[in-house]
Amino acid sequence: MEYQVREFINEKYTKAVNILKDNLKENYHVFYGVRLSEILFPASEYGTDAFFKEFELINSVILPLVIFDLTQRKPMMIISFDKILDASLLEGTNIVVLEC
Repeated sequence: MEYQVREFINEKYTKAVNILKDNLKENYHVFYGVRLSEILFPASEYGTDAFFKEFELINSVILPLVIFDLTQRKPMMIISFDKILDASLLEGTNIVVLEC
C-alpha cells in the first residue's frame, strides 16, 4: 500500500499558531485539529444508546485551534476562521468560542 502525506495544517492556521505561540504566556499551549470528544464526554450512562449517539455527535466535531491552560489543565478558548459545526455543544462550558 502507498500513502500520500496530506497537508496537515494550512498556511492561515500556521500563521495563527505562530502568532499565538509568540504572544501567549508560557502556561498556555496551542493545539490544532482536536476532536470535541477530547474535551467533552457524554453525561449519559456509558453503554447506552444515548451515550453512543451523543459521543458520535461530539466526536464528529473538529476544533481548529484550542488554547489550553497547562496550569488549570483545561481548554480556555477555541478559535476558528470558519463556522464551527455544532459549536452550541460548548455552551455552558466556560470555553470561549471565537469564530473569525
